Amino acid sequence: MSDTHLRRAIALAVEAGERGNRPFGAVLVGADGTVLAEGRNEVASAGDVTAHAELVAIRAASTAEGATMYASGEPCPMCSAAMVWAGIARIVFGASEPEFSKLLEGGPRFSLRCADVVAAADVSITVEGPVDESEALVPFRPVRAK
Repeated sequence: MSDTHLRRAIALAVEAGERGNRPFGAVLVGADGTVLAEGRNEVASAGDVTAHAELVAIRAASTAEGATMYASGEPCPMCSAAMVWAGIARIVFGASEPEFSKLLEGGPRFSLRCADVVAAADVSITVEGPVDESEALVPFRPVRAK
């Protein structure tokens, strides 16, 4: 894997899965390279359907303007739109939604991809991914085994 922050997001995804949540993690990094916040999916443990890893990280940061979001999995439409509103400049994700969805049971499947949401918002946000997808899919494998 080429990126330390993406590797950390994947580690957070593993932690989320160990805590009974779906395995998603995110790291928000400022333009200067400083980690602003981290997030794990907390939907099940917090009883909050909006507690996706990306939103947990955005809520924990004092600002997200101009930052990069590293996400273990491709952000859903809700998280993608929130990143637009937060002023995030770049999104990097590991596993694509079509690939991680094959390993998850239940839940909605979206044909509206992260890059589509960003494009519809007509803003200048760079979306990169999937990146190192085989490694990013590792946290999803135990979910399938359950």
